[in-house]
Amino acid sequence: MSITEELPKILARVDRPGDFYAVGRTELLAPRIEVKGVGPIALPLLAAQAKQLIKAATRAPYGRGAETIVDTNVRRTWQIEGSRVAIGGKHWAQTLDGIVRRAVEGLGVTGPVTAPLYKLLIYDKGSFFVSHRDTEKVPGMFATLVLALPSQSEGGELVVRHKDREARLELKCDEPSEIAFAAFYADCAHEVLPVTAGCRATLVFNLVRRGKGAKPEPPAYEAEAAQVAALLSTWVAAKNGGTDSKVGRQDGAADAELNNECPEKIVWPLEHAYTPAELAFDKLKGTDAAVAKLLATAAPLSGCDLHLALLSVWESGSAEYSGSYRRRYRRSWHDEDEGDDHDEFEVAEVLDWDKSLSEWRRPDNARTTLGKLPLRDGEVCPRGALDGIEPDEEHFREATGNEGASFERTYSRATLVIWPSNRTLAVINMAGLEVTLPYLEDLIAKWQATRPTRGLDYRRHAQELAGHMLSSWPATSWYERSEPSETGRMFQLLARLGEPRLVQSMLERLIAQSGHGQADNSAILDALGVLSCEHAAERLKAVVEAHGVAALGACAALLRGALRGTFATMPNLLLPAAEVLVACLPGDSKAAPKDQWGRPRIARPESASLVDLVTITEATDPVLAKRAANHVLAWPKHFGFDRVVVAAVKRLMQVKKRGGPAFDALHRACVAHLQQRMAQPLEAPRDWARRAQLRCTCQHCSELSRYLADPSLEDWTLRAAQQVRAHVEEEIRRAHADVDCETLRRGSPHSLICKKNQASYKRRVAQRKQDLADIAVLRGQTPKVVHRRGLTGR
Repeated sequence: MSITEELPKILARVDRPGDFYAVGRTELLAPRIEVKGVGPIALPLLAAQAKQLIKAATRAPYGRGAETIVDTNVRRTWQIEGSRVAIGGKHWAQTLDGIVRRAVEGLGVTGPVTAPLYKLLIYDKGSFFVSHRDTEKVPGMFATLVLALPSQSEGGELVVRHKDREARLELKCDEPSEIAFAAFYADCAHEVLPVTAGCRATLVFNLVRRGKGAKPEPPAYEAEAAQVAALLSTWVAAKNGGTDSKVGRQDGAADAELNNECPEKIVWPLEHAYTPAELAFDKLKGTDAAVAKLLATAAPLSGCDLHLALLSVWESGSAEYSGSYRRRYRRSWHDEDEGDDHDEFEVAEVLDWDKSLSEWRRPDNARTTLGKLPLRDGEVCPRGALDGIEPDEEHFREATGNEGASFERTYSRATLVIWPSNRTLAVINMAGLEVTLPYLEDLIAKWQATRPTRGLDYRRHAQELAGHMLSSWPATSWYERSEPSETGRMFQLLARLGEPRLVQSMLERLIAQSGHGQADNSAILDALGVLSCEHAAERLKAVVEAHGVAALGACAALLRGALRGTFATMPNLLLPAAEVLVACLPGDSKAAPKDQWGRPRIARPESASLVDLVTITEATDPVLAKRAANHVLAWPKHFGFDRVVVAAVKRLMQVKKRGGPAFDALHRACVAHLQQRMAQPLEAPRDWARRAQLRCTCQHCSELSRYLADPSLEDWTLRAAQQVRAHVEEEIRRAHADVDCETLRRGSPHSLICKKNQASYKRRVAQRKQDLADIAVLRGQTPKVVHRRGLTGR
């Protein structure tokens, strides 16, 4: 039986909150206190009045068996009987009622309770009271309530013990507008430590419950706490190795089964509603407080962490019409007035949802930086605790057009969340890379800043978190970007961490992707620096094998970056990767690998990629370099001369100190290509005839063809319906015809006005200028000198 089934059985026996003591502070609105023989007492207590009170008081005795003894070695304090003390004022009754209410809630007592004044005690410097137990002063008395009046004093802590537990309560109260209080069961041993400075006055009340029944006793859940601790210990042991046999299964059902049997964390929804401002362990109510206290006791004994968190749930999906009713709370998004008759909708199916935990608090009420963590299946305890919960907001939308009725709702619940202490990083990993990447970076920064003093702990935690992240690394698609992706950021952090095992694991994740962005290359190379050169070269080859087709440019840049860095003095190690890169160059589409839709996967090479390719191959193997150049020249469809090859050769001339087999072949081909094009005559059209190859032979396009071929006709007007005009204009655009088009919106139908231009000639003129400049660069000449020869093509 799983922990989510066993834990509710134990916690079901927790029926009331409370502890053997309660302590707190509250606002004090200046009561009127008069002591017979002294008069009114000013607050905070003044030294002069403290002396007056002591003068009017007697030494406080203590009970030993049937005797009442005064012994300052056992009890050194002063007392004034309650009958001599009168307390009043406009707000005093309300203040005392509030203190009593908080005290009995803290003690876990229900029913009417009164608090008659017993004594006024004065503790001057050196006063104390050794450990003792109070006797029942009046029938029904079950506890003692102590109010410390405002005064300037130090020391005098109240220590209360019950069984094997001890609480040290601070009663010093030097704030004039506050009063400190403490309550404890009468059968608890307690002592007052010596007052070390100043003087303190305390009012002692007997807490008395009226009515029949046994006298209240401190809630005792020691047996339940021990059972919970044992159950949690078994769970921790399972999380630390008892469930490894199921990790190897690849089906999604295995993950769900594993999480249901042994969840990463346990989430216990509380009964009462709490706002984020009320989310604190010391503000929990009723049974919530009792369960929280029991878990706070059991968790550390079993190696677990306990938190308080706010569970937020958002759901949406389809809805169904189910009649009409007068609703006040469920409203369609377009409704304005509550109380009107509306169509009633009911939830049909939840199609999308988000469940997360946030607003974290530790048992000491301190906030944590855990952020937003997801709620997974199998973690809610008891199972089904969220079923049927009333939403905080619920909206329905009626069906419109092709869309059916839908709903959207949200609700939140305060929860207790517990997980094994040594699995904290695994829990954080559930939040995803948005949370874990900054967290890992922070751990590494702390390790680097504090080593060798505390660095080992931070390093160990960073290694553990990185391991969790890699075990659940998402299989996301990649795209080219200007900044490193999450994959690149992870490589950057692993390079700083310097752990070869983790780098190797991350490389496996990279290889499993369909490609990678060039912005990640620097981080990948930094991480490869953690490995040996031979191992790094082998991994580079694997990356190129996996990504060379889809991400040719990124792979070429990656190898060139490696050549500039670690492999600058041993480029031969990169030869296997360079051979794979050349094999990935685009060529025959029939032989190219296919994507998931059956289309050939052919990269679109850029000039920068060709520069990297030439640099890598010439540095590793001249024969390979020549083969790469021949391939590029054999496939101008992929490696266009103007867009890729000429631009690459010009760039290589800027960075290369001497030629090479690939560069020389590409350079000769570029010069020949430019010379051939420049040899063609270049002159402006002598008439209005314009060449254009139209695909369509419809009536209107045939008329367009005759217009284009007519050497005497500059303008042509087509008066036709809009779809005809649009068709003709699209054919002109597709054929790149030298024709400007404008619609004349006069009459019906409108007219398409066509006017021939010299766009093709102007493009050739611009191309000739560029060719002259390019060939000058390729020949090592100044472009301006060549340009003076004119644009005749000679």
